[in-house]
Amino acid sequence: MHQVDAGGALTPAGDLPVNNLKSTDPDGICQLLAKLIPKSSAVIFCPNKKNCENVAVLIAKSLPSHVRQLKRAETESFLQSYLADNDDERMDAVLKQCILSGVAYHHSGLTQDERKCVEAAFMEGLIYVVCATSTLAAGVNLPVRRVIIKCPMVGRERLGKSQYLQMAGRAGRAGFDTKGDCITIVKAGEEERWFREMLKSEIPRCMSSLSSLPSMCSFILDIVSLKVATNLSSILTAVRYSLYAAQEPPEKIEELVKNSLTQLQTQHFISTDENDVITATELGAAVFNAGFAPEEATVLHADLLSSLNQGVIFSSHFHLLFIITPYEQACTINWDLFLLMYNALPSSERKLLAQCGLEEKFILDAIISRVELAPGTPRMRLYIALMLQKIWNHEPMFTVAERFGVEKGWLQGTLQSSISQAASIAKFSEKINTMWPLRKLLPELVQRLSEAAQPELLPLMAIDGVKKARAAILFKAGYKTVGMIARANPQKIVQELGKIRLAQANSIISSAKMVLRDQVDEKLEELDVWGVAADDFAYF
Repeated sequence: MHQVDAGGALTPAGDLPVNNLKSTDPDGICQLLAKLIPKSSAVIFCPNKKNCENVAVLIAKSLPSHVRQLKRAETESFLQSYLADNDDERMDAVLKQCILSGVAYHHSGLTQDERKCVEAAFMEGLIYVVCATSTLAAGVNLPVRRVIIKCPMVGRERLGKSQYLQMAGRAGRAGFDTKGDCITIVKAGEEERWFREMLKSEIPRCMSSLSSLPSMCSFILDIVSLKVATNLSSILTAVRYSLYAAQEPPEKIEELVKNSLTQLQTQHFISTDENDVITATELGAAVFNAGFAPEEATVLHADLLSSLNQGVIFSSHFHLLFIITPYEQACTINWDLFLLMYNALPSSERKLLAQCGLEEKFILDAIISRVELAPGTPRMRLYIALMLQKIWNHEPMFTVAERFGVEKGWLQGTLQSSISQAASIAKFSEKINTMWPLRKLLPELVQRLSEAAQPELLPLMAIDGVKKARAAILFKAGYKTVGMIARANPQKIVQELGKIRLAQANSIISSAKMVLRDQVDEKLEELDVWGVAADDFAYF
């Protein structure tokens, strides 16, 4: 063991006892937990998702029986109440067994419900150890007594100084604990050498994202669309208020701004009149309205025009699902399943896809060569669209994930990205007359993908912790609006839902209040646009 001082230097700080579990636990993680739990808690950061699961299972099996059984009955009750609203989904069996032993893993491969369940159980003291990837350090506030970094790697990349401080910062958080420590397990040799160098290195500077051409193009299109700037001089004035202006000389900034204006004009996002007044074109206004970056909008616009020129197939929603499939998602493709699913499509859709270059031969060539596809390629998007079609047909998410060999968390994230993409494309289409079919069709598609429930339950499902099953119970009990739940008594909610804890009921009511507040703010903004003062209404 070595102590890290303020300057990053290491000084000897004693030896660990002999590791009696070296064959199953070569890193000695169980030693580092032995005197800590169950009185205190720990987070173990692992380099990848699979390692998180393996370490959690190892610890769960290695814990003494009395520790595993200490809060088992309470944990079983917690899981029963937390998963009561699981709507055709199921918790990973390995994760459930780990949680019952007081251990869990947390990574992006889990669904949102599974991650929330782990976080809630940890905060209630039912879980002593969480094995997580580095994303937990930045995204979730789980204070602990001890942080263990199992390996100074994040995936295949070396751990950086800022990442290291984020991870270490989970231990001994002010207001949660009086002390804490962070132990990093480092192999002798090359790993130790660069780890020592990292500890002594400076924290990377915070750099403005406006330094890149795509970001500057996006920024300029935004301020032109908002009429904040209408010429080169006013654009440069706006940029002077940014962090970028504090980091770069004026001549470099002016050069980047001019290059960005040239690119935006070349791509037909902006136009300049004889008085050098800059305005957004129809396409530029559509990009701004949808919230797309100009760079991605160029590809998207071309693809949308191509799809519409070939004609929209109305025999099913598959063609629309393909159109809204996000470009940034990728997964490992099961080519045999891909071919089977493709051939199961109606002949009209296969004919349309063939006209877009996505014919059967295109898939057979890939099966022979077993190519690895990058995000955004037509074949990758088509494969993902086939998954979305199964979800559209109300197949449970875990069933679809198992069939296609992808993680549930990834599939859930892809579905949410698709819904967001569809909503953005609908806004994009509002500003371009030739895309009227998408303007008419996509809102219904977004609603159908989002709901998987009766329309009357949708407002209640906007509340955190309320999905289809709970929404149906609450609606039947008379809670037909978000406002009614916001004003509800927590004890009454517990009584109506059953198998739910008081903390969950309070959380549901708090979320309902936030949703209601957002809805009121939205209406106030609409009134302001209409020129009507909120003071004119007694309600406000």
